Amino acid sequence: MWLDEVIATARLDTLPVQARTRRELARVLADAGAPLGRIALVVMSDPGLALRVLQRANAVEHRHFRREIVVLEDAIHMLGTRTLAELERQAPLAEDVLDARRLEHYRRGCGRALLAALLALDWAEFERDRVPAEIALAALLNDLGELYLLARGDARIGRYLEMMEHPDVLPHEAEYVTLSASLEALGYGLACAWNLPEMARESMRGRNARHPRPLYVMLATQIARHAFAGWRHPGQGRDLELVSELLGCDPATLSDRLDRVVDRFNERALLYGLTPLEALPRAGGHEDLTWFDRPCAASFCLAPRADELERAGAALSAGRIEDRETLILDWLHGLHRGLGLNRVVYAVLDPDRRTLRADQLVGTDFEPGFNRFSLSLDRDGLFARLMAAPGALWLNATNRAELGDQAPPDVETLTRVEDFMARSVWVAGRPVGLVYADRRSADCALDARAYQGFLCLSTLAETALERLAAKTPPG
Repeated sequence: MWLDEVIATARLDTLPVQARTRRELARVLADAGAPLGRIALVVMSDPGLALRVLQRANAVEHRHFRREIVVLEDAIHMLGTRTLAELERQAPLAEDVLDARRLEHYRRGCGRALLAALLALDWAEFERDRVPAEIALAALLNDLGELYLLARGDARIGRYLEMMEHPDVLPHEAEYVTLSASLEALGYGLACAWNLPEMARESMRGRNARHPRPLYVMLATQIARHAFAGWRHPGQGRDLELVSELLGCDPATLSDRLDRVVDRFNERALLYGLTPLEALPRAGGHEDLTWFDRPCAASFCLAPRADELERAGAALSAGRIEDRETLILDWLHGLHRGLGLNRVVYAVLDPDRRTLRADQLVGTDFEPGFNRFSLSLDRDGLFARLMAAPGALWLNATNRAELGDQAPPDVETLTRVEDFMARSVWVAGRPVGLVYADRRSADCALDARAYQGFLCLSTLAETALERLAAKTPPG
């Protein structure tokens, strides 16, 4: 696969540093009294340099750092200013290796990464996190996949960014059409290949949205994306509401905090060739943030791909998959790419807590709220009955009047759709999880062909899980 090849051949030193970084770093290092925090801000302002510093520091054995280094200030302190200057000099300059169009996008990507880091730092400090700078660093690197493809010179990322200039195009759909892969999956693969810190890696996996620290990273990335788009993308209200909920502050307080961070970023905006970003528009008396989310029609629907569906079916039938995660991801990718189902989730059953919780998700990289997929089975209803006996369901216009009221209210709150498909998964005679799929927008209706494909591929996956469980020693 293209994604696997990119990861296998990727080199961290492909990422350039910007000429303004070279000039600013030279100035700050020439000042013998420059505080470490000022030096760290210069490094954090350029993800290419930050990556080099972080990797070099974690490659050195040092008696004072027995665990991985997760804070830029610690990495700079350990390496020293001479090594820092040497690392910067060895890096290619973005202005030398990128053409004008890629350079513009690369600079914007670096700027967006810095804004995400500043947002995450602000929220972590507000919440009195034990290591706020660790969360900030993870946010700085969260869009690693996008930055790497720009540096590598892959034409697909240019097409992706062109599509993203349209305000109604969602990132998930743009990825599907232009990249044939997930930027989040690419970033995670690179983070693993380059041994980046655990927080940076795990914040690139949607399922970790259930944990507060990675969720801060994901939301900071999203809010930075919305700010750079001039607060015009759909979905921003839901993201802002989730930030407000996590911080336990009202919309006015959140708006004030966002303004302060954006003002701090704007002090450095010219370094990226940017005009200052707009402040968050005020709600004008609204008590919530949903007013940001204007209705918009789907720009296009995902096209099913018969070859992807066939590939997934063959992989699940062959009996050669040796680990559960690969098996589930092959299954979900088959549903997503093979059938054109936008969002696909495999949720595991916690029988003690009677809860279904997202274990793997595909097609949801830019939806931190949805990635917290968790459903209680305490109230009787559709999902509780699905887990009580093997079965499947396609909720649609023909049965909504009969069954719609039986779906727990938190399902629609979570998914924000009326139509979906779901099937319980049983292994060794007991329920272990549930697979869920939808098309995100009513403009892209589910159909009988997709439902039959959903059932067939899920049956193959369940059989493969049975086979894998039989090979796994108990305990």
